Parts: sequence; C-alpha cells; structure tokens
Amino acid sequence: MKKEEILEKARAEKKDEMENAVRDRSAVWMAIAMVIAAGFFVCVREEGEPIMDLAATVCFSTAVCCIYRFVRLKQISWLIMGIVLAALTVFATVRFFMGH
Repeated sequence: MKKEEILEKARAEKKDEMENAVRDRSAVWMAIAMVIAAGFFVCVREEGEPIMDLAATVCFSTAVCCIYRFVRLKQISWLIMGIVLAALTVFATVRFFMGH
C-alpha cells in the first residue's frame, strides 16, 4: 500500500485515536476516584445510615471522568456534565453527613 492509500483509509474510518485514548484514560481515573470515595465512605459510615454515600461515590467518580475528558478534549459538554455531577456529589455528601 502506498502512503496516500493508508492515509485515505485512516481518514475513512473516522476514528480519532486521541479521543479513544482519552476515553480509556478517563475510565481509569474514574475507577480510581470511585475506589477512593467508596473507601472514605466505608470508613465513616455507621450501621443503619442511608445510602447517600453510594450516590456521592457514583457522582464523584463520574464527575472526575467528565472533567478529565474536558481537560483533554476541550469539549464544553464534558465540563458542564462534570460541574453538575460535582454539585450532586457535594449535595449527596452533605446529606450523608446530616444522616438523611
């Protein structure tokens, strides 16, 4: 295959390697964040408390993923989603500590 043929074939696939790499890395960061958050809530949870810690954990890890994607891809939709999820994390964390 000639160089031009390879370039044309790669362009025809419409797959962005950087986007795929960012998506994979953000998933790793999300998993790390979830383990950290879950570990924190397990340490401070008392028996019979509501499950706001789970909501906070999921929102926190997903917010980290979205913010990482925004930093790498510069797509404003990821920033908006990350901010919303970060706010939900704060809300769920406050409710957790209030015992709701």
